[in-house]
Amino acid sequence: MKIFSKGSITITAIIFIFVSLLMTTGYLKYAMSAAVMHKYRFEESKALYLAETGINVEALPVLPKITGAVRVITNGVEFMDMGTYSDVYCSTYTDKMGQTIFLAKGKGTSYFNNTMGKQVSITREANLQMIPESFAHFMYFTESEEPGGGPGLGSYVSFGQSDYLEGKIHTNGQMQMSNWGCPDFTKAKVSAVEGIAYNNCNPDEWISANDEAEEIKFPPNNALDRAIQNATFVFTADDLLFQSSGRDTLIMTEIEFVDNGFMISQWTYQIPPIGNAGPPPTTFNWDLDTSPGLLNDRRIAFDASWDEATGFYFTDSLFIDNNDVEGNDITSVLDEYEVGDTVSVFSADPDSNKFWMGEILAINVNTGGAIFTMGPIFQSFDNQFVDDEEVILNYVTFQDNSIDFPNFANYHSHPDDGWSLCDTSGFHHFDFEPPPGGPDIMAPTLYYAGDQTVIYVRNGQVRVKGFVDGQYTIVTDKNTYYRRSDDFTIWDRVWNNIWIIDDLIYEDSNTSTGEVVYGTPNRMGLFSGANIILANTEANGARNSENGVDLIVNAAMLSMEGSVVVQYWQNTISGSAYNGPNSAIPQVSLGDGRGPRRNPTSFLPTYTGNSDLRGYFRFWGSMSQKKRGYMKRNAPGPYNISPGIGYDKDYHYDYNFTDFSIPPYFPPASRADGSMALVIIAYGEISTNSKKGTIE
Repeated sequence: MKIFSKGSITITAIIFIFVSLLMTTGYLKYAMSAAVMHKYRFEESKALYLAETGINVEALPVLPKITGAVRVITNGVEFMDMGTYSDVYCSTYTDKMGQTIFLAKGKGTSYFNNTMGKQVSITREANLQMIPESFAHFMYFTESEEPGGGPGLGSYVSFGQSDYLEGKIHTNGQMQMSNWGCPDFTKAKVSAVEGIAYNNCNPDEWISANDEAEEIKFPPNNALDRAIQNATFVFTADDLLFQSSGRDTLIMTEIEFVDNGFMISQWTYQIPPIGNAGPPPTTFNWDLDTSPGLLNDRRIAFDASWDEATGFYFTDSLFIDNNDVEGNDITSVLDEYEVGDTVSVFSADPDSNKFWMGEILAINVNTGGAIFTMGPIFQSFDNQFVDDEEVILNYVTFQDNSIDFPNFANYHSHPDDGWSLCDTSGFHHFDFEPPPGGPDIMAPTLYYAGDQTVIYVRNGQVRVKGFVDGQYTIVTDKNTYYRRSDDFTIWDRVWNNIWIIDDLIYEDSNTSTGEVVYGTPNRMGLFSGANIILANTEANGARNSENGVDLIVNAAMLSMEGSVVVQYWQNTISGSAYNGPNSAIPQVSLGDGRGPRRNPTSFLPTYTGNSDLRGYFRFWGSMSQKKRGYMKRNAPGPYNISPGIGYDKDYHYDYNFTDFSIPPYFPPASRADGSMALVIIAYGEISTNSKKGTIE
């Protein structure tokens, strides 16, 4: 028997077909939506790439040369039928460590048709942040590989088998490898502007070698002024120079780093030869009147006018007011003069040849000043004193031989001819200790600091040591002129060196090796306008490491006009040719004569044969210098001794400078044309820093 359905199969089929249609429609909608989303995301990426293209094409050539905000382009620029880039801007700002941050931003727009055939645009913005390459990014940098910093310089300095360096090594001069063994540069990128003399060394063993490198400008542009202008603390060392009355007196500064800050002290000193006791030099204005009754306040005058025919003053009297050029009462100073004293009168302008000397034959002091009856001795004039010209009355003194090491040759390695000056390469001295009663300018004083601190010592040398807790940079000027104590008419200068007198180490570093902690927040910058010198102290291994050994330093160091050098000219070598000065020809001196009686101080000299080795200089940081300083002096060369004077080297780069930050306001490195070499720190679709500058 046949059984017939009454439509149930048809209904089921219809339901199945309907459900299938719904599923198909849903799938098609999903597929279309996914395709649209995929297309949208693709166009988003393309817009971002276009924005980055605008930065690369338009901003990068401009960015290294800008000093403020610049609009590079505004309107859209077509790029390879992919879309446009527009609104490319460049700007700069300074971060808390003193680094200039270079910013660039740009927009990219991609165009496409949606499923309805309508054109859609997508815009994205890209940002670029860069920092200048810093001298702290170099393990080792020199303007020239010529030796510098001290006396007795040899003809060249080479890299030998005792040299291990890592990181970036660069010289603007020629780099020379030793004939007697090769350095270990296996972890170094080596570059030189004027070539590399490889000798038997194989540069293929180094990370890279570039013997035609681009020059890096040194000294760095305006970097010293910039650091000084942003100094957190300023300590002056020129307060006692060029006063209206008194001998020029220099000031030594010592800084010791401690937890949460630093201790600082200051005291006075003079560089021998020192004059014996007598009235201090006094400055007046010149008066053309030749009568004591007509002498104006703050003036000095002869009793005779200038004789143009002979170029002389035919005078036998000197009229002196009892107030100096600044209005100070100098009656007590005039009272110090005695019959028989020799005095000189000369222009305060050191470039002026106006000089007169005579002996006091009689003195008449009154309420308005003094009249000296004079016996002329010598005079030299290119032209006469003019009205109101600053003129100095000077007691002609003689060398005080009662002090230790009183002679010119103990402190100067240049001729004593009245016009030669101390140079960056020659004798330098830090060992002027505080007076018996302690520092007379500033007693040891604690300053709490640590975060991005710049310490500027104006016109003076500075001695440093201690455990660094924070971020610091110490800055000094180039040099300071002064008038010699024994002869006020002679000028000389002291170079404002930074002296390392004991370990200078981060508080979290290894105290035995000096190894720094990767990621440490501590930073130390030594930014010297002159030299950075490893001082001859007991703590630093003086006297052939008799009472101490090794020196540990964690720092980025830069010597603008000099070198990073050991104080080898103060030593305990037995031969007088090496430990003592050449009094007849100071410019060829190899030693200052003070080493055999120091560390500790002794009345009788003691010596250490041919060896004054001070251990290892364990250095973790960065070193930049104008000329390459010696760490050891021995044979062959002017110091023809062995094993010699100084340190073996244990150098390591501190990668915290490249991977995190440099010391505050440490100098950036620029190319010879003044443009910056920039390093990328962030790139892509990122938030723009709020400190953008203004658009021109």
